[in-house]
Amino acid sequence: MKSIGSDGKRLAAGEREMISLMGAHIGEGDVPERLVVAPWGQVESKSGAFVVDQEGGEEAVAAFVAHGTDLPIDYEHQTLGGVYASPTGAAPAAGWITGLEVVAGEGLVASVTWTDQARELLSAKAYRYLSPVVLLRKSDRKVVAIHSVALTNKPAIVGMAAIVNHAAGDVAGELDVELAALRERLCVDDESDMATVLAAACARIGELEDSSQAKEIDALIERAMADGKLSPAQRDWAERLAHADRALFDEWLQHAPVVVALGRLVSTERSGSIKSVEKAVAHRARQEYQACKALWGLTSEEAFVADALKHRIN
Repeated sequence: MKSIGSDGKRLAAGEREMISLMGAHIGEGDVPERLVVAPWGQVESKSGAFVVDQEGGEEAVAAFVAHGTDLPIDYEHQTLGGVYASPTGAAPAAGWITGLEVVAGEGLVASVTWTDQARELLSAKAYRYLSPVVLLRKSDRKVVAIHSVALTNKPAIVGMAAIVNHAAGDVAGELDVELAALRERLCVDDESDMATVLAAACARIGELEDSSQAKEIDALIERAMADGKLSPAQRDWAERLAHADRALFDEWLQHAPVVVALGRLVSTERSGSIKSVEKAVAHRARQEYQACKALWGLTSEEAFVADALKHRIN
């Protein structure tokens, strides 16, 4: 077989090298009608590195067109004969490459027609890989032609992407298991469809986010009151601001001055406001006690909180 060079001339035999490469993973599921026979870029294989790029790919396509016939896909390279020959000498086709194109970023992509026997073998996972026989230009080891392709179970191209990863039935089965688990966690009806389950999941996530935000805001307000930056009369305003515009609340909190003396609180609504401040001070005292292990051997948490209330609120 001769190949065509980038200048349109035939490449001499001494300028070319023909190698067999264990290649693409057929995988499981539907038998593909379009597949990559040589991946894009610098490719590592047990037969050495080679390159598939736009220039070499166009030469390979031109060689395919010039050849004028479909290229065979055989079993275990029996078409090559010699050490690859079958005991009977037969080299039946598993399929035929009816079209070839170079796709940037993907590689040399073939359109394939399979025989009924090959389709059955692939569906049964008896064969799972492709092995292209390519012609390389020795000067730069670019693929410039495809001789043939074989079905094999001995992959060698490093990092060759799988053509089909999962059977459609396997994916559906895995999805059913996940949906069943979600239905149980979300307490929805066992017969609920995917849309209903997803809607329930989104609603639950929203509830958790709202609850988490509310707890975080409450903790910030308690801390602001304990620090004297916020009076009890301002609490409702602060909560509304934090929920409406969290960024604005955070900015206010960062720059807010101390407006309530921690040791003496003056309020026109003493009964209600004192309770709020007491709660804030007690909360902060408990956090301080729990964070300082040295206090544990000196006093109890209750006594530490009582002392904080005694000295900070009068």
